[in-house]
Amino acid sequence: MAKIRSHEAWQALFAEYEAGQESARDFCVRHGLRLQYFYRRSLELCGHSASRRGREGKPAAPPAAFVPVAVTPRAVPAPITLTIGRASIALSPSVPPAWVAALLTEMDPNPWTESPDP
Repeated sequence: MAKIRSHEAWQALFAEYEAGQESARDFCVRHGLRLQYFYRRSLELCGHSASRRGREGKPAAPPAAFVPVAVTPRAVPAPITLTIGRASIALSPSVPPAWVAALLTEMDPNPWTESPDP
């Protein structure tokens, strides 16, 4: 059978819940409450209607005040220029340094000379 609690008893229960670290579900299990009813009573104690019918007749909240917002562009890092002899290449700063190192190690130091036959 459901226990009938006074308004003051509900206030005391919510004060106990707010003071603790327990989840709402665990608190309700410990006190023999249904979670949905617990939430509905908390809304009613805060002065909000918990029924769907009660929401229809309430006046709409006034619109929020206008808050000016300034948008500043994010700085884009400059590309990195890699120059070898007379050749140069522009690389994005997002290119991983390991990729650049692998590219440089694979390059022939002097492409104009013949490589010895194996």
